[in-house]
Amino acid sequence: MKIKDLGEKNIINRILNKIKKISKDQILGDDASLIDAIDSYLAITTDLLLEDKHFPPGMTFYQKGWKTVTANISDLAAMGAYPLGFLVSIGMPADLDLKNFDDLVDGIINACKYYGTSLIGGDVNESSKLVLSGVAIGKVDKDKVLLKTGAEKGDLITVTGPLGISAAGTEILLSNKPLSFFNNKFGRKTISKIVRHALMPLARLKEGIILSKSGLVKAATDITDGLASELQEILKMNDGIGIKIYESQIPIPDYVIDVAKFLKRDPIDFALHYGEDFELLVIIKKNGLKKLSKLLNIYVIGEITDTGRMEIVRKNGKIDELLPRGYEHF
Repeated sequence: MKIKDLGEKNIINRILNKIKKISKDQILGDDASLIDAIDSYLAITTDLLLEDKHFPPGMTFYQKGWKTVTANISDLAAMGAYPLGFLVSIGMPADLDLKNFDDLVDGIINACKYYGTSLIGGDVNESSKLVLSGVAIGKVDKDKVLLKTGAEKGDLITVTGPLGISAAGTEILLSNKPLSFFNNKFGRKTISKIVRHALMPLARLKEGIILSKSGLVKAATDITDGLASELQEILKMNDGIGIKIYESQIPIPDYVIDVAKFLKRDPIDFALHYGEDFELLVIIKKNGLKKLSKLLNIYVIGEITDTGRMEIVRKNGKIDELLPRGYEHF
């Protein structure tokens, strides 16, 4: 068997199982690792981004740096943690233009500033292609930390924003058609908004902190590999539960639906299986919806059941198995 036969999630689980044999008390499997700091936790996460896998055509070096920070900060947001600092290791070709390097670093520094933190260290080395490995460090009170565990039957499944926008933007950039073509078809303002989601994504840090302070969240994670894949993570981390979502309640903007249909793609596929929306998937107490709705935008898409399965109720009422397909790095 080869690594490619396992896929990203199974590779990570293989590593976690080895760690559990040695350190049984450690909290594992969440979006960030937690280190005990008396009355709080240090939350530490890392994400590796590769030139030919994570950066769509047309992405500038500034935007590549920005996305590297966002991908890591999004994990802190999913834990409800405040960022304390960011480190990045950069592998790059020796003949990389100096201006491109400066733009890359500016993107990293400005993204850190946007999220209220700083670039505090890292490393550089020569590589045949651009490689960016970020580490984000955050802090969260022990009684406010958000985990993937805690979901129970009757809880509501929610997301913090529309889904599928980044997928639509990426598909536009991969279409080999100039942006002017899509501007003429859908309007410059609409296409600019869609493409920006793919090129300069934003982590829901503010929302994550609001959610952690609310006391109404049962479980949470960020949506980076697709909604279905992240729901599978919640299912695996909580014994005895099931997942039921409703296609009609998934917040997909009309303009994403229009672009998807034009590209001969299923818009629901953009939301369920594509990823990189960087919204938060949040399981909340049923009686907490009214209060949370006053604090931030939140969309109810389903509920926790006890079936042990993942199901999606189609618009016509048919119930299908929800397959946990999502973005895989292998």
